[in-house]
Amino acid sequence: MIKHVKIENFFNLKQFEAPQLAGINLLIGDNDTGKTALLKLLYAISKTWEIYSRKHFYETPSFQKILGEKLLGTFQPGKNQLGELVTKSIKDKLKVSVTYSKGKVDQNIGFKFGGATQDTLNDGTDSVAVMGDDYNVIFIPAKEVLTAFRAIKFTREPHHLTGFDDTYLDLIKSLEIPTQAPDKLGPLNEINQQLEEILGGKIHQTDDNFFFKRGHQEFSMPMTAESFKKIGTLTTLIQNHQLNTGTILFLDEPESALHPKAIRRLVKILVRLASAGVQVFLSTDDFFIAQQLSICARRENSSICCFSLLENHQGDIEAHCVDLKNSTPSSLIVDELLKMSDEDVALDFIN
Repeated sequence: MIKHVKIENFFNLKQFEAPQLAGINLLIGDNDTGKTALLKLLYAISKTWEIYSRKHFYETPSFQKILGEKLLGTFQPGKNQLGELVTKSIKDKLKVSVTYSKGKVDQNIGFKFGGATQDTLNDGTDSVAVMGDDYNVIFIPAKEVLTAFRAIKFTREPHHLTGFDDTYLDLIKSLEIPTQAPDKLGPLNEINQQLEEILGGKIHQTDDNFFFKRGHQEFSMPMTAESFKKIGTLTTLIQNHQLNTGTILFLDEPESALHPKAIRRLVKILVRLASAGVQVFLSTDDFFIAQQLSICARRENSSICCFSLLENHQGDIEAHCVDLKNSTPSSLIVDELLKMSDEDVALDFIN
């Protein structure tokens, strides 16, 4: 799992430091504060380690080369390439340090590069431990992928077009792996059953097509509710062992198209996943997710890190961290809810 993170000069985020991360880590904040970009950066580094470890069995790969390619594929920057990730208002470099903990082993991965960097990283860690098969990384984007499965694959392979970044391509590669029988799912079998209860059915796959089955009825993905597709992605990943104990799971706006009741149930399942050994990172603009995570943390006396990304008067993004087992999330989401409540009360007095 990711234990410690320090980032400097990343887009408009001058500094982000998390000295001690938890099983669940939440990013909240206004639009354009960099929540998704931060998830993608951590994903690209973590996924690089997975790819490096797999390649190490048949070649001697360069970690920095793989990392450069993964950053480009994940962010798809313009003509200035990797340099576009660096804060423009200053001349300092983007600096990243991420420490992972796996069993009794701690591994630090660090690198830095400037605004003129194109596609090659030369300053950073290039000797890392080789991870086993029980380490893998999943990113689930805000937009569902089951409907556009073929289109994503066709766009990136073999045509290498932009539009769908590596978070989408990597996810469909994980989804196309055949699923296993329920009795082979191990500790996540019960969690999978709970997700299917929310669905009221099951997601099935044939070749490159997915469909939703409820009872004796089958529905194609375009005819299936958006919320079912997002949850169906999780069930498929559990059933084909891509989401398992040891996985680092990144979720970008998981509340998309979900009813508040389903959101609360999903949050409880994410807490169960963390208890089963899955480390979860998620970004959200939704009050229900933040508040339900706070309730779960306090009820179970379990740490959940919540990072509020806020823009200061200079236009820079600042990150403020609280542990949800000790504190309620403070962010613009809560502020706007309070403003709406004040407007409602004021109308009662007028009437």
